Amino acid sequence: MGYAGYVPAKLPPSKPTEVEAAVQAVKSVETLEVMGKLLYNCAVSPREDKFRRVKLTNKKVADTIGSTHGALEAMAALGWVADEANPQELVVREGTFFSMKEVRIVEAAKERLQKDMRSSSSKNLAAMVSVQA
Repeated sequence: MGYAGYVPAKLPPSKPTEVEAAVQAVKSVETLEVMGKLLYNCAVSPREDKFRRVKLTNKKVADTIGSTHGALEAMAALGWVADEANPQELVVREGTFFSMKEVRIVEAAKERLQKDMRSSSSKNLAAMVSVQA
């Protein structure tokens, strides 16, 4: 039996999970890169305590995660919590482990943001060219 000429159904995109929505709310490529690196290190070396702890006083972390709207909320949605002993640190609780799934969520959000930025800049450029003509 062959193809009957039916048009494939276009289903609406699935709703993002709570974690995906929180990560997609971050609108900084640099912040998403830092988050991805932190998650990657924690996923690859889950038993290393140095990768399971993030100091918010670190300059790079403060400039990206600490100052970007929605970044701390995204980190919390991913599983990072404030350390009870030192509130200036985020930690991953014992028994919580990351996989490459979380890393891919951050990478997908970063790629989507870069794509949106490229398309908006090309639209702005086209608008500028049409105004000058």
